[in-house]
Amino acid sequence: MKFDDGIPAIPLWIDGHAWFGVFEDFIDIREADGQVHFRVPKCGTDEVANALASACDLQPTWGEALELRAQRVAELAALLDQFGGDFARLIARETGKTPEAARDEVAAAAAQLRGAACVAGGGSVQAVFADAAAPLASAAAGLAAAWAAGDAAVVLSDARAPSVLFALAELSARAEFPGGAFCLVHGDAATRQALQQALGG
Repeated sequence: MKFDDGIPAIPLWIDGHAWFGVFEDFIDIREADGQVHFRVPKCGTDEVANALASACDLQPTWGEALELRAQRVAELAALLDQFGGDFARLIARETGKTPEAARDEVAAAAAQLRGAACVAGGGSVQAVFADAAAPLASAAAGLAAAWAAGDAAVVLSDARAPSVLFALAELSARAEFPGGAFCLVHGDAATRQALQQALGG
């Protein structure tokens, strides 16, 4: 998805693949160097509903699949270790962290996933809100908690640092996560409110 100025928009992730829609509003991502290389769509109630529907459709299968969940989460952690350098570069580019600090964040995110102790049960959907100060680690902590409990997750990126979360979504497909286990939307405070209200929060 590109605009006349050539700046591409980062898509959503729904049903286990990149998801494109028709959007009226977008948020420019101003990276640490001050340049705008990407933008994200500002999701509303329709996009939130689509993501939640995808996550809900996976249940109760995901919650009941204890061994499968544990395998998928472990595989995602291993892949994050394998591609840690690429993820660190994305983090550094958008947050301005040093390469060492960015690598530390990737390691922390992988550790969160490896530490997820999956239990039987669950069957609901959790919202995960990423933090621009630690976009990958904050999302990984929320995802690990949701998946360990047997829940699917809808992640709202922080529009100041969303690229690494889309990369994580792509990596989840490589780890063979089923569609709906990890959905990603973008937006602002209004998007957060829409997601919270949709989940009854």
